[in-house]
Amino acid sequence: MTEDRVQVYTYRWFLLIVFMLGNVSLQVMWISYATVTLEAATYYNVGEFEILFLSTIFMIVYIPVSFFATWFINKFGFRIGVGLGAMINGVFGFLRVFAGPNYFLVLFIQIAISVSQPFFLNSVSLLSANWFPESERTRATGLSVNSQLLGVALGMVLTPIIVVTYNLEVMLFIYGLYSLIIGIIFVLIARDKPPTPPSLTIKTEKTVLKGSSRLLFRNKQFLIIVVIFFVGLGAFNMVSTYIELIVAPRGLTAIDVGNLGGLLILGGMIGAILMSTLADKLRIRELLIKISLVIGAVSFFVISFASSTAMLYLFGFLLGFGLLSVGPVLLEYTVDITVPVPEASSNGMLMVVGSISGILFILGFEGFTTPSGDYFPALMVLSVLSLITFLLSFFLKEVRKEGI
Repeated sequence: MTEDRVQVYTYRWFLLIVFMLGNVSLQVMWISYATVTLEAATYYNVGEFEILFLSTIFMIVYIPVSFFATWFINKFGFRIGVGLGAMINGVFGFLRVFAGPNYFLVLFIQIAISVSQPFFLNSVSLLSANWFPESERTRATGLSVNSQLLGVALGMVLTPIIVVTYNLEVMLFIYGLYSLIIGIIFVLIARDKPPTPPSLTIKTEKTVLKGSSRLLFRNKQFLIIVVIFFVGLGAFNMVSTYIELIVAPRGLTAIDVGNLGGLLILGGMIGAILMSTLADKLRIRELLIKISLVIGAVSFFVISFASSTAMLYLFGFLLGFGLLSVGPVLLEYTVDITVPVPEASSNGMLMVVGSISGILFILGFEGFTTPSGDYFPALMVLSVLSLITFLLSFFLKEVRKEGI
């Protein structure tokens, strides 16, 4: 198949950038209290758990709302679906500053903001499929995934700087205003799909009646991807949440912990760009999935035993690379193996699985330590689970479309 008989539009990159900026905003809203927990607890006059719950609520809300968001996107399309999410995020993000020190009001607003998350996350592959040719789809998905990581990184780095320099209310105002502006811009400029399809694959596939989501769980390949997502996202959320507790017994300072967290996310961002680009150019997604998973498994084993700062830095970076670089490749691979199920349905189901595992891993590994407080037992369990996902990846089959 060739793509010279179809047309692509430069506008696709502009739309992707605005979508990414919306993703950044959403992730900043999610992580905005994590690095100023003590300051926020004082401001709202509550305990640390209540502040941590402002972030955890995003994973809880995602699970039920994802099913509605998937239905809504499939029925009304990308523009209206993501536009609704962008405006919910923008309006309630801006209102958050006006809640003042009222914790329960800010919790209600945070729940409302979290409702917008599935509309973005479940549309990642849909944007790529609607606007990008075959040779660019995994790369576009990778950039969307990277924007989520960028939002987390910016939220972790900028929040304490703004709060220390000014105060918590200024931080809330800056993030809220940014979210509102991006929401308005998205609604004004977004389009559902181009006048002509970006590839012959879309031109032919879109004429097929979309299948039921029940088809997903009859697909053995998809079930393997579900297990990989369950372990990978659960492990990442657990490590990100407990990172200070994991490395503190090994002599790392608070600054070291911040550096390690930054390297974890940096590894994921670099990995997502590299692997998605290679997937588009070489068409060897099944092999790239194996490479990412084995890097993640080996990194977990080394971190379980490592005590030196240099080793933790190196394999923290590689762990982020292994856990997160596989994401965009898996999402695009899933779209191909689950045709004719809509992209929002397959992506949404994987994200639901990731949210469930995030909650289970965070709660399940709480206090799962040695008598001295070292999280070595938890890390070993994650190492074994990561190894299992690598072995399962050998049952995945490369999808090759005719003429590509």
